[in-house]
Amino acid sequence: MKRLLFSLYGFAFFNKFLLLTPVYAIFMQQNGLTDFQLSMMFIVSAIGTILAQVPVAYLTNHIGQRWSMIVGQSLKMFAILLWLVMPNYIGFIIGMLLWGAQAGFRSVAFEGLVYDAVSAAGGAKQYPRILGRKSTFESIAVALSACGSLLMFLGYNWVTWASVVAILISMICLVVLPYHPVVPAPQVSGLKLRKLMRTGMRVVLKTPCLMSVMILTILVINIPFLDDFLSPIALNIGIPTEYVGILSFFLLGCATLGQRFAYKFTHLSDTVLYWLIAAVGAGYVAFSLIYTTGALWIMGVSYMVLWGLFTLLYSRFQDMTPTASRSIVLSLYTTLTYLVYMAVCGVIGLGSMLGSWRYSILILGILELCVFAWAMLFLRRSCTAHGKELV
Repeated sequence: MKRLLFSLYGFAFFNKFLLLTPVYAIFMQQNGLTDFQLSMMFIVSAIGTILAQVPVAYLTNHIGQRWSMIVGQSLKMFAILLWLVMPNYIGFIIGMLLWGAQAGFRSVAFEGLVYDAVSAAGGAKQYPRILGRKSTFESIAVALSACGSLLMFLGYNWVTWASVVAILISMICLVVLPYHPVVPAPQVSGLKLRKLMRTGMRVVLKTPCLMSVMILTILVINIPFLDDFLSPIALNIGIPTEYVGILSFFLLGCATLGQRFAYKFTHLSDTVLYWLIAAVGAGYVAFSLIYTTGALWIMGVSYMVLWGLFTLLYSRFQDMTPTASRSIVLSLYTTLTYLVYMAVCGVIGLGSMLGSWRYSILILGILELCVFAWAMLFLRRSCTAHGKELV
């Protein structure tokens, strides 16, 4: 188990330890993209993830989770290298499509791999804690990646190549992963894959509580998701370019705390959970109204609560998903996630057109409060009617 977790945590860390994370959005804008076009780039990335779902499900069932992830990492590495030779609108679009496809591999193949590998090692009951720690390593890596803005005096090329090295190390972690499925992954045809997709959808649709947990998880984490926009937001509130990584470091540090200790709160009642969703929405609204560096602590608390909630909800969602349908259900989950993400990026882009990113944050906070109202009024019925709690 120790070797298994070392490999899983190692991949989780180096997959996210990209020094270009805090600067690539600024790099795009320095090469001609407007605020709205930048939002469109993230929508393009989401489209790449959605388009990749069938190929990802096919490869995962055909060559296994580990090698599917290596394919995905190769796509991400090619994407960021492409920006060195094509720092223009077309190059950015192609790169974001490829990076989006890699995100599809991660959310289906890797998340399924973590759950199945831990279960095979006899650690199913420890999954919420392991999930929280995995997310913690990811958040630490992203937070450390904030140093990329401090290293820009060395040039964008250096930051990019350092990120390529991190991706290669993440691939090594996958290669040495000590996990081999007891039953070989089935070799499926395209026709059979479509049948499996329909089966996975029926599994979700015929299980009201599973559907409810999946939708709530998707909405709770995606509506307030600002990670991709933190650099321009930092500039907007007056943080100098070379220090924009500080905002990512701070907020993702807060997210790490929420993920790390979420497992201690697995027995929270549904009502308390819903009120925490409301607290996140209220925090966003409050920050947007003040919108100064002095109010960043409000966003910090909001991020801590948000990522703790996500860890609890996602863990429950994985527990409720049938093992035989896991890759298919996760493909459906990923598709819906990025559809919501695309809509959120559009909202953020429209909000920025009003003259400031603060309006985008205000709208997202109001939408999160709407999720709270929906959960309180309607969501509890779908689970309590079946004798289950969300967390």
